[in-house]
Amino acid sequence: MTTSNRKKIVSFSQFSKWWTCPYQWYRDVILKEKVFEESIHMSFGTAIHEAIQAFLVAYFNTSEEAAYKLDSIGTFTTAFKREVTRKSIKHTEADFNEFVEDGKGILTEFLAPANIRLHYSRDKWNLIGIEVKFVSPIVNHVNLDARLDLVLKEKMSGDIRIIDIKTATQAWSAYQKEDFTKTSQLILYKAVYSKKENIPLSKIHVEFVILKRKLYDEAKTKYEQTRIQIVKPPAYQDNVLQVIKEFRGFVEYSFTPEGQHKTNARYPKQPGKNRSNCKWCQYLKNGKCDAVAEPPIHEVT
Repeated sequence: MTTSNRKKIVSFSQFSKWWTCPYQWYRDVILKEKVFEESIHMSFGTAIHEAIQAFLVAYFNTSEEAAYKLDSIGTFTTAFKREVTRKSIKHTEADFNEFVEDGKGILTEFLAPANIRLHYSRDKWNLIGIEVKFVSPIVNHVNLDARLDLVLKEKMSGDIRIIDIKTATQAWSAYQKEDFTKTSQLILYKAVYSKKENIPLSKIHVEFVILKRKLYDEAKTKYEQTRIQIVKPPAYQDNVLQVIKEFRGFVEYSFTPEGQHKTNARYPKQPGKNRSNCKWCQYLKNGKCDAVAEPPIHEVT
């Protein structure tokens, strides 16, 4: 097997894929068979992020007045149309218009002065960065490529707040809030940011901001609804150490000490309960996987 001094770069999404189904990761990453399929949902998320980021940059770096002078909904609509057109995403006019209305609803609530002053007040927070990117060494000549949507620093305490903004059709369920492949992302980022910036773990706080496209039928609920859901994963020291251990385990199992993929390792099929892991898998659709479960990695010595 050939080796190289160049360090391999991995993302959290790779770890998430490997954790869910090593076989799918193997075909995606080692065999390089993945066919990337763009979707209108991804274009929507990109456009929402673009509008929110432009607003927050103006808000923190210039003034609240400057931020609210921006046409944030126009920014979103233009970016959404650009992404859908550029990626040649198949859609109907009705689909497109529905997503636009959903985006308007999200931005109207998220950028409302009451929400901004409550969660992102310039009087309380300084902006460290938006789309903060850095590479952190893990083990076996492998580096983690981390990208943080929003990093703030509290003026009084100096505490750091790392925020990941996600668009979703609906709110995260109780199951999703406990899904290791979701929550461990920010816990891992907390760990590597702590090491990179030499900041104690206790001074770093993480949260997901889920922006919901859809609300429940008002006739079927008596509760006031919001398009914003804040999820704060348990990021105590024990949780952080566990996530680091699992991520290192992924790297050590799948990469040689020189940072090369282990092509001869065992990458078992893990379809999950009721084939839940196979829902979007291209290898089940194209016949390269039979979705028959194999013993997990940790059950084989």
